[in-house]
Amino acid sequence: MDLTRSIVVGYDDTSASAAAVRWAAALARSTGVGLRIVHAWSWPLLGSGLAGVPVMDSAGPRNQAMQLLDAAAEAIAAREPDVQVHTDLLPGTARDVLDQISQTTEMLVVGTRGLGPVLSTLLGSVSRGILHDAGCPVAVIRSEQHTAGPVLVAADGSPSAAEAVEVAADLASSWAVPLRIVHVRPDGPGRSGGGTGAIDARTRSLPDGASAQALAAHDGLTVETRVLEGRSAADGLLTAAAGARILVMGHRGHSHGPLGSTVHATVLHATGNVVVVRRHLAE
Repeated sequence: MDLTRSIVVGYDDTSASAAAVRWAAALARSTGVGLRIVHAWSWPLLGSGLAGVPVMDSAGPRNQAMQLLDAAAEAIAAREPDVQVHTDLLPGTARDVLDQISQTTEMLVVGTRGLGPVLSTLLGSVSRGILHDAGCPVAVIRSEQHTAGPVLVAADGSPSAAEAVEVAADLASSWAVPLRIVHVRPDGPGRSGGGTGAIDARTRSLPDGASAQALAAHDGLTVETRVLEGRSAADGLLTAAAGARILVMGHRGHSHGPLGSTVHATVLHATGNVVVVRRHLAE
């Protein structure tokens, strides 16, 4: 992850997006890059003209949106005075605006709202859509208070997981915290292989290979590797993520869909912050 460009965060004046802005600002400080706060805005129809034809009056709502952005930038300037903050009020829906931005930035940060048993409740529709379509790593932030513990990354030997290890190693190095690489193998009856020894040797090589990748990029980084068992990969990752600063995952494992089932389940049930790494150009 080359953070030579600004980190982009979506803001809509909710408490969830405000937490995402603060988290993104702290990351910008740690990595020495700028922060770009964006707000998507559509012209509303307000009232009617003399002939009964709807009249567009964008001045009031647009000014309100600009004031929201200005207030967010001022709050970050007071909190993180060393971070260069830029704001953009962009026309369009939040989903379309953030999806377009994700194609040209290094990291997109979004908030997630509330608690609930259904993905559409737990994650805002914008956050959920971005996870499917983004062209860059997307950080889904539940709280900016998660500032302790290692960076946790899932390794399964897939190209997407290798990209996740790259991003996770960059984050761990920027924060000066350990990188913990885990591979989860299901412990249920569906597990297959050519004997326990063969399975253990193969699964052991996955986090070890990821560790070599991380250390090659960041000499001196503290790296821990673990092979875990769980009812499912998502279950094992959720257990391992307890106490982690953030969980980093590739957008899919060895599947071919836009978002793997493990990622879907993990993001749905995670109680902490998650980064989903997706790059269109790498596919």
